[in-house]
Formats: sequence, structure tokens, C-alpha cells
Amino acid sequence: MAREFDRFFRENCDTTVRGLILDGTRADDAHDAAQEAYVWAFARWWRVGHYREPAGWVRRVAVNITRDQHRRLVTHGKAMPKLAATQVLDGPESGTDLGGPLDEALDQLPPQQRQAVDLYYGAGFSTEEAAGRIGISPGAVCFRLSRARQTLKPRTAERIGNQEMAR
Repeated sequence: MAREFDRFFRENCDTTVRGLILDGTRADDAHDAAQEAYVWAFARWWRVGHYREPAGWVRRVAVNITRDQHRRLVTHGKAMPKLAATQVLDGPESGTDLGGPLDEALDQLPPQQRQAVDLYYGAGFSTEEAAGRIGISPGAVCFRLSRARQTLKPRTAERIGNQEMAR
């Protein structure tokens, strides 16, 4: 059983990783997801080894792993800009309370702009990485980020200006 799995792993692992990279997964994440998928396959090899296409099963598991990771990053990314804005702007030295209005402004962005903001600013992806995750060109990510900044600038500037006047 171990030899059969070892042969299967050597013949298919690189293809699995390349497929994940072509789907827009970063190379290091693709390697990690493939490794995890092959661990799952080995643990269930008594069953998976009898499938007509065990490599297809492994690819599906690897894709599911990357999607789960992506969902966690996006969810985390949605929380991070809000948390960061609250921590930086509501710190004791600033005396401001911009977290609430910034949260409201972010929530009012169109979904495509919000997605780009979440991936770029929240998750820390480059424009190329964000583009790969969304399935658009890096230029389109830059355009969405630019539009989001244009939308947010007057809303946040107005709030900062009102707080400056109140001092």
C-alpha cells in the first residue's frame, strides 16, 4: 500500500500544485494545500486508492483547502481594516473616533471594491495576488482600489475635519 501511494504521489503531486497555481493560488499556499490533500489521501488510501481517478479526488480536496483558506483570509480581512482603524485612530494619543464612520464607509462600498480593499489592505495581498484570487487583471484591482479610495476620501476627511473643528 505504501509503495503504491508513494508512486501515486510522485506521479501526481507536481500536477496538483501546478493546477492550484493556475487557479490563482500563491505557490507556497499551493504546495501547502497539495501536501495537506496528499496527507488526507494517504490516511484514506484504502478507499481512495480504488477510485477510478484518485488524482481527481486529491485535486478536489486541495482546491477545497485553498478555498477554505481564502474564505478565512477574506473574513479576517474584513475585520482587520475595521480593527486597525479603531486601534490606530481611536488610540489614546489621537483623541479621535473615526472607527465607526470608517466602518460605515467601508460597508457602503460596492461589493467589488470592498473585495479588492479586503484582499489588498486587509489580507495584505499584492495587486497581482488579489487579482488571482478574484479572477481579474491586476489593473482592474488597481482601478477598484482607486475608486474605493475616491469614495472613502471625502467621507473620512469630512469626519476628521469635524473633529478638528470641535477641538
